[in-house]
Amino acid sequence: MKRTFTVLLVLAVLLGLCAGCQKKPTLPGVSDFVYKDTYRTYFSSDYPSLNYYSTVYAGVRGLMANCIDGLIEPDQYGVYKPSLAESWEVNDDRTVWTFHLRKDIKWVNSKGEDTGFTVTADDFVDAIRYIGDPQNDAYGMRVIRSLISGLADYYWDLDDIDDPDEETDLVRSEVVAAFDERVGVKALDELTVQYTLNTGAPYFMSLIESSMLLLPVEYSYAIDLGEDFGIDHEHLLFCGAYYISEYERDKKITLTKNPHYWDAESVTIKTIEYQKMPDGTTALEMFKRNEIDECVVESEEYASLQGTEWAESLAPTEHSSSTNYLWLDFESANPEFKTFIHNENFRRALQHAIDRESIAYLRDSVTPKRLVRNTICAEEIIYDDKGKDYTDYEPLAAIKATDYFNKSLAREYMEKAVAELCDSEGNILGVEATTVDMLPVASYKVDGKLPVTVLYVGTDDEDEIIMAQLLEKMIEEAIGSDYIDIQLAFATSSFYSTVADPLNYDVYYDSLSVTYSDPSCILARMTTDGAENVGLYEVPSFDELIEKALDTSDLSERYGYFAEAEAFLIQGAYVIPMISSLRGYYMTRSIPYTEPLTLFGNTRYKGMQVIDQVLPAKTIAEIKADYEVKKAAALAGE
Repeated sequence: MKRTFTVLLVLAVLLGLCAGCQKKPTLPGVSDFVYKDTYRTYFSSDYPSLNYYSTVYAGVRGLMANCIDGLIEPDQYGVYKPSLAESWEVNDDRTVWTFHLRKDIKWVNSKGEDTGFTVTADDFVDAIRYIGDPQNDAYGMRVIRSLISGLADYYWDLDDIDDPDEETDLVRSEVVAAFDERVGVKALDELTVQYTLNTGAPYFMSLIESSMLLLPVEYSYAIDLGEDFGIDHEHLLFCGAYYISEYERDKKITLTKNPHYWDAESVTIKTIEYQKMPDGTTALEMFKRNEIDECVVESEEYASLQGTEWAESLAPTEHSSSTNYLWLDFESANPEFKTFIHNENFRRALQHAIDRESIAYLRDSVTPKRLVRNTICAEEIIYDDKGKDYTDYEPLAAIKATDYFNKSLAREYMEKAVAELCDSEGNILGVEATTVDMLPVASYKVDGKLPVTVLYVGTDDEDEIIMAQLLEKMIEEAIGSDYIDIQLAFATSSFYSTVADPLNYDVYYDSLSVTYSDPSCILARMTTDGAENVGLYEVPSFDELIEKALDTSDLSERYGYFAEAEAFLIQGAYVIPMISSLRGYYMTRSIPYTEPLTLFGNTRYKGMQVIDQVLPAKTIAEIKADYEVKKAAALAGE
């Protein structure tokens, strides 16, 4: 039996905006705006290619997200609605997804001209055919390759054939010819494409939003161009709201409204202008000169704007899918730390010794508390089918609300750990004096006695050095320098190859991001044998909960298992989340929440409203309050 997803009713557009015109919306406290049909922004890198399948540049992905439509798209509330697919179905276990395309979607060139090609189901099949060939160097293949049935085996067979050091009887032409039989993407007819997945994926829609690899391609065009596909805007075709009309690598990029776009009346901005940021210039300077329409303002810049005409326009940034953690090495070469880190009381002492708000203050001295995050997965990004935030599932909800910084508890837990791991003279049981070799990062002596020596390793970035010094001070003060001695080291070369991968640390600081709408994107990689278990802990109870979650397609039940698993890691302090990666404030000449809410993909300009003046922060806050009410209703399906 299939569950049919009917086409969503179009929600009333936020604040009374008319999708097809520059009608003035009713905004709290502000009137008489002059609306513009151009949005101005910037880029800072030279892009060697615009090939959206192989690019490593977020800037290129941002361009192409506006120029190539996917099967579905989020509205301004983050609710998925039809795009190139006008309807879709999924089976009960969410392993088979079938999409029905619109008719007569045109591919246009860099002049906005109809090329005679139309988007068909084959364009989505051929996209997987293209990325499935290692010779095309598709970027970010891990999730898609492992998810679509047969794709991993197909990819690695071709990779073995192409590798001169591998011996294989496989013939490349035969493997390529078998793609349609082996790989789980089919054109059922000209306008129906079907994906078969290896496992149930209730989050598949968010992958369509976020991944360039699921965008269509006119295959004959791409193959004819070969390595020249995407070398510039004249070697691409477009089926989105915009096409790239100008492309000067070191100067300017221009997106122009696609005259043949299927939903042209919803495209309110005619031109998107990207200006290359000059060396030595900041986005703030460009914004103040009225060269761009939005900029992020870092904490230091924020202070410099107080008392100026810009102060009333500084609004706090929103949404960060990335969380910063302390990672702990359970197989440390330091015998003192290795003994202690396997003790939960010690780990919880560390957890309660950290003043997260003080760490956050280094990034945001105005409202640091908004950066504090106790959970592994970010809040306000993963929702169930009733609109409930994943981090509001218990026991995560309680964890989210907990203030972990407690010096008394930190000392109490450490005393328990010492009682279990040391004798009455302060000797650490089973540990002898030795020299710890963590070169090229550090080499140091330990004596097998209290205080336990802990090596914190950071990068040589100035901000990270300050944060490391703050961590050293707060941990030693909370736990007691008689019990713990934090040593600092800073890597001057590649951090992962010199520190993380060879385990040349006891504690280090890093981050993970939610990349699609399911906790598995992080948690399934933090299992005992998971790729993100950089500390090499063993957590069979956590592993079992993750397996239960992955085997469940019902979202409430699935998220319940994930929440229980995540809480297990946090309460046991196997990792220590501290703050989000949210940074600073922003100023804008665009009206917030008029463009799609792309929590997982790239910024899209379809529907955006741009005005001729900078919005006051007070007005943005009033707009946000109204928006949040409507967003909650939309996510709940009301």
